[in-house]
Amino acid sequence: MPFLKRNFFSFYGLAFLCIGFALYQAVQWRWICDDAYISFVYARNLWEGNGFVFNVGERVEGYTNFLWTVYLSFGYGLGLKPQILSVYTGIFFYFALLVLFFVEENNRSLGKLYPILVVHLSLLFHFYIFASSGLETSIFTFLISFGFILWEKRNGHVFVVLLLASLVRPEGALFLFFVSFDWFRNKQFLRPMLFGFLFLCFLGFRFFYYDDIFPNTFYAKGNKGSYFSQGIYYFFYLIKSYPLYPFVFLLSGIQIFITFREKKEMRFLLSSLLFYILYVFYVGGDFMGNRFWVPVLPILSYFAFQRLLYWTEQSQIESNQNNSFYRFFTKNSILFSLFFILASAIHSDPLKVAGNRIADWHGIVEERMFYDKHLMNVSGYDEGALKEFNVAFFGAQAHFIYYLMPNFAFEAESGLTDKLYAKKQILVRGRIGHESQLAYEDLNIRNIEILLDNRLPELDLPFITYTWREVPLRFYLWNYDPRKMNPLCQRKDWNCDSLFLRFQTSNWDLNSPKYFGKSNPK
Repeated sequence: MPFLKRNFFSFYGLAFLCIGFALYQAVQWRWICDDAYISFVYARNLWEGNGFVFNVGERVEGYTNFLWTVYLSFGYGLGLKPQILSVYTGIFFYFALLVLFFVEENNRSLGKLYPILVVHLSLLFHFYIFASSGLETSIFTFLISFGFILWEKRNGHVFVVLLLASLVRPEGALFLFFVSFDWFRNKQFLRPMLFGFLFLCFLGFRFFYYDDIFPNTFYAKGNKGSYFSQGIYYFFYLIKSYPLYPFVFLLSGIQIFITFREKKEMRFLLSSLLFYILYVFYVGGDFMGNRFWVPVLPILSYFAFQRLLYWTEQSQIESNQNNSFYRFFTKNSILFSLFFILASAIHSDPLKVAGNRIADWHGIVEERMFYDKHLMNVSGYDEGALKEFNVAFFGAQAHFIYYLMPNFAFEAESGLTDKLYAKKQILVRGRIGHESQLAYEDLNIRNIEILLDNRLPELDLPFITYTWREVPLRFYLWNYDPRKMNPLCQRKDWNCDSLFLRFQTSNWDLNSPKYFGKSNPK
């Protein structure tokens, strides 16, 4: 039985122990980020029959994970809220990723005493972080890795896997595009044409439903021009996180270069990987530390493992044993394996400086450290409290939109859910996804009544206080409508004393509408 090794206990025991440890860590570090709640709102509206929308009656594709959001929507039918389903589905696909590479290592390294690839992958900290998060990162990483392995074996099922990856995240289409050209090069037309047609059907749905071939998130985050300078910072953030990982880059770089030169049938596969990396540099990465690197790190580590395995096999051939490099490798093979494992095991926090944690490094943050498990907790919200109001919120407050259920919500940081604001030109590049400048007219034309944060500090806007889990939060008024505000102020978690005092001292009529906002000078 080729799957079973002679060194059963040393190889399998260590592999299973590390996979178990990785799963334990993923569960311990489970969390949900604010962006996930954008998809949660879409999933709920879809299940409730309101359409695949964020605001009922307004079709804007403000998510970047079509298939993931559809999946979360079906969870409602099973009684599984996305706060649970997203987290544990992500952890399951992290487990599937480890099993996938365990099987590959087991089949490739028959007779070895110990595994190194599965140990290496089990110790990488950001895999624990993005095993959950509420986002699609974990399933996308699994699909890309599985697709690469099928592609390497020339298995036609690669098209199914990469089509799914394309529906989970738009970047998956890059890999589907390259694998299609690879099959065309070999005069195999049926599969690429079939799955290309299916992907075009998806694009057709996007165009006819949302009136655009690109998701709105493309305009909100990715269509701001090249940002290579930030992409370089994003790369160095990875190096700061894993100071020994350049060893993996070196080994995988050697493997990619030699494979590209010697195996023409692998060139499209390797090109897709390189184009993805170039894409990350081009857009400047992401504001979440290492999130855009996670999908390709298993592949880079896999190529590095292949190079170590090749050198191990070659060093055992008698004709190579007089070669100085192979003699050196034979004497130090354990050190090579150790460095490979330590490349993922040694992790440092780039935001920890002199014993203190800084908020960000060149606009890059560790959101897990900020949110912890707070957004997994579904309690402490006054559900439906803002159902009569039009509100403006800013990224991190998306969870309030999910629970407080406003009549209309305007994401005023990058325009994820608003076509006009997403395409607004920015004057100065900054933190990815947080660069748009809010103007007064952006609020006026959308009839905004409440701002969940005051991003216009030059204005002295009145506020009401919402107590969320014993934390008083100020929500600011742009427009005051007594018919809506009076019932809100009577709810137990809401305090309007400051607002009423403002009216009293200014001799305003509490029973009359009042506009507190301002218009931009013309």
